[in-house]
Amino acid sequence: MQLSEDGNYMWNGTEWLPVEAQEEQQQPVQETSVQPPIQSNDPAGEVQQVAPQTAMQTLVVMPQGNDTKSLINLASALSVFKYGIIALGGWIVSMIVLTILWGAAYVLALDSGDAVVGLIIITGALILTIIAYGQMIIYPVGKALKDGRYDAIKFSYVDSWKTSIAGFVESSIVIVLMAVVTGVGLKYDVDGLTYLGAFAYLFFLLGYIPYMVRKAAEIIE
Repeated sequence: MQLSEDGNYMWNGTEWLPVEAQEEQQQPVQETSVQPPIQSNDPAGEVQQVAPQTAMQTLVVMPQGNDTKSLINLASALSVFKYGIIALGGWIVSMIVLTILWGAAYVLALDSGDAVVGLIIITGALILTIIAYGQMIIYPVGKALKDGRYDAIKFSYVDSWKTSIAGFVESSIVIVLMAVVTGVGLKYDVDGLTYLGAFAYLFFLLGYIPYMVRKAAEIIE
């Protein structure tokens, strides 16, 4: 190859070409291998072209920092004692109320001198006892449900009584039916009805716990 006097051109045997163009022509071309598309047959028998995944498509971005939470939360574990204290405090107040209630009912029933009036007084005391039983369940559960929410909703001791009364009113028909079945069985010595009423009352008490929990969740919504 012959260079020109200024060194900017080179004679290739046919014509003068710039030196830069000659160098670009002489640089080897990097071969890029293109992976052919992968053919896959679908259930209908047609051939589909599936483009190969590139490195950018398979890149996985890992999260920065430690975003995982500990499996053991000491504060949550200690909250068990908190709800235990709340439950005990609510039960003590309710038991005081029930003690006063039953004392007054007993005195009134004796002073009335009438069996019907005495039965009505005792029945009223039993109804209030069932309501208090539901309240003692609802109060700590309602506090726990409130703490599990992020809004500023409130659930007080009075709200637990309101919820228990509402739940009792809804289930009053079942309570009356159980009382009638048990009363008829005792009066006429029908053991089948007596046992049926007793078992119904047992299952009622067992189901009353989750039922009161549901009522507490409804009032907090």
